[in-house]
Amino acid sequence: MSHPQSIKRTTQLLGWLCFCFSAVAQHGMKLWYKKPAAQWVEALPLGNGRTGAMFFGGVQEELLQLNESTLWSGGPVETNVNPDAPAVLKQVRQALLVEKDFTKANALAKKMQGRFTESYLPLGDVMIKQSFKNNSPVAYIRELDISEATAATRFTMDGVTYRRDLFISAPDDVLVVRFTASKSRSFTFDVSAKSLLHYRLSANANNELLVSGKAPAHMDPSYYKPKERESVIYQDTAGCDGMRFQYRLKAVAKEGSVVTDTAHPCKKRHQSRAVYCSRNQLQRLRQVP
Repeated sequence: MSHPQSIKRTTQLLGWLCFCFSAVAQHGMKLWYKKPAAQWVEALPLGNGRTGAMFFGGVQEELLQLNESTLWSGGPVETNVNPDAPAVLKQVRQALLVEKDFTKANALAKKMQGRFTESYLPLGDVMIKQSFKNNSPVAYIRELDISEATAATRFTMDGVTYRRDLFISAPDDVLVVRFTASKSRSFTFDVSAKSLLHYRLSANANNELLVSGKAPAHMDPSYYKPKERESVIYQDTAGCDGMRFQYRLKAVAKEGSVVTDTAHPCKKRHQSRAVYCSRNQLQRLRQVP
């Protein structure tokens, strides 16, 4: 049996070691890379629990891939999607426990299941294109500060240092990208947006680019692909017309000008500028008879 004083000293030592390891981990919670992401699994994530983004850190072209927690295919369904399931339970128990016929039990158990789930969908892509005379950046860094939930890309090109800082605000549900350069009026870039879903672009009087879209009324999950059946259905006569969604882009310049339209969404020559991307209320709608 261990001596009580030894136990006490061991406990104190473990507590001190845990504190030290925790402090070190908090101090070094940063991922950084010396080149842009070449594929999705190399991109770095940002989010606030509802809105998320993967950023690739490209130099000439930055890609931000967006998602939102409530954007799914389908629509409202009945509360009890399989009312006959309780009646099958007794048969499953009989086949499993009495007859020891596992094949039969498995077949019966499938009659107790509900429908396949609908599919979680991507919200859209934001592309930032920036032109340079030189195509070889110097001192490139792409980083994610996990403790602060912020990300940044910085590099030097043609003697000018560029920096892009990103975060997603929790209270405001806004993705913010701040652009800065070490030299005034040193760059021009275009910001555009699209979605893999059905969508349309529009610009409003507030100099915002709107991406308004519609999710499929039904989409089979990736693990269920029956033959001779359309896996993605946008129009449905059963009462659900799919989910509507919208996100917006707005550029705010410290100096210079911003032009917003559906052909050239956001274009600016400047030293410092921020681009905001926000989501509107996403809704599941039924067709009105």
